[in-house]
Amino acid sequence: MSVLQYIDTNHILYGVSGYIVYIFVYKVWIWPHFLSPLRKVPGPPLGNIIFGQSPNIIRSEVGTNEKKWVREYGPTIRIVGAFGTERMLFLSPEALRQVLVKDWLEYPRPGFVKNILGLATGYGLLTVTGDEHKQMRKAMNPAFSLPNLISQTNMYYEPIEGLINIFKDKVGKEDSEKGSIIHVYEWMSKVTLDIICETAFGYRADSLHNPHNELAEAYELLLSLQSGVNLAKLSFLVTLPGGPSILASKWAYNWRNVLRKLPIFSPLGDFVDAMYRIRKLSKAMLEEKMKDADLPLTDMEAKRDIMSILVRARRAEQEGGKDGYAMSDRAMMDQVLTFLGAGHETTASGLTWTLWFLANSLDDQRRLRAELEPIFANESRPEYRILKDLQWLDAVVMEGLRIMPPVPVTAREAAKTDYIDGVLVPKGTLIYIPIRVMNSYKGVWGEDADE
Repeated sequence: MSVLQYIDTNHILYGVSGYIVYIFVYKVWIWPHFLSPLRKVPGPPLGNIIFGQSPNIIRSEVGTNEKKWVREYGPTIRIVGAFGTERMLFLSPEALRQVLVKDWLEYPRPGFVKNILGLATGYGLLTVTGDEHKQMRKAMNPAFSLPNLISQTNMYYEPIEGLINIFKDKVGKEDSEKGSIIHVYEWMSKVTLDIICETAFGYRADSLHNPHNELAEAYELLLSLQSGVNLAKLSFLVTLPGGPSILASKWAYNWRNVLRKLPIFSPLGDFVDAMYRIRKLSKAMLEEKMKDADLPLTDMEAKRDIMSILVRARRAEQEGGKDGYAMSDRAMMDQVLTFLGAGHETTASGLTWTLWFLANSLDDQRRLRAELEPIFANESRPEYRILKDLQWLDAVVMEGLRIMPPVPVTAREAAKTDYIDGVLVPKGTLIYIPIRVMNSYKGVWGEDADE
């Protein structure tokens, strides 16, 4: 007779249910309240019994709650999120140096962050760590050498001059009484996309003059989904087994309209749609570049865009017959997505905020004009060596990035139990890094940090 005949299935169900309840209660209540070594670290109340402070963080502007908590509890804070997940926030330069510089290999990006970045910007330099990161950086060094970047400076000017003419045309047609409204971010996104396509791939997108450019439309759709709530939904999905692969699949794209009708995950259809189109166009650009691998080296060397240099470097590595690192086709594809996703929208955001700050500070605007006008009076397209020595221009850009960084927050995860700023941080703890809060922390920047 089978042993199962002697086991009451109800007892099995009771046992499994009891175990699930025990784990749930342990994680969300017993551990954070009574057992966690972080329980005595200052911080806000635990919040919602299941979701902790996550609802407050998700529904607020990035950094708002954290800034308030830093004023109330100091620069070292414990925040409890969903299902008892503990996050530590450190603002001291020593702690940040330990996590981000000194022991960075011990504090990798959490899995859900890597998967979100991987879906949106490829599994390139932004997501890889350790030896793979070092090898990839070494392989890409020739493309980002100073001589090559200087040689690309002239590629920037045509899109910039096109944008200036568009702005002049719009301002010239304004109603003298009502004025006109220019959505600067929209245009900055277009011009930075045109620049990154030209300098990274030798591809002419011209989204400034082509309102139906497919790549620009896909990124516009993707950016329309940016919100704390949508990010939380995506974070949940990428933690599920196979979640990232499904979201990037042709199957998900074919079912995108069905996904749009789901009441909870309706933005998911737009996300899948946008990313599928971006990947398709990125693949086409990469395939065009890979054809250059068959050209004579003298012809390849005439092309100065970043991907041409990477293709050339990979070919040299492969033909050298050594055991060096040569990027795979998949890694090359990921770099295309990284350049596009991380390269143009962050720049567009930084430029937009910097222009907004200048519009609200006429004295700084006049001082910047006074520095730039003599340069452009002598040369309509000054080279990089001249621009890099303009001190006030550099100060304006750096201050804009300090106050409103394009990436306002990031995270790391403790790969081992360690002390940070004298606090024992258990393995697996999330290290929350609110860059926008860090950049206006008065303990580092002084009393006028918000100005």
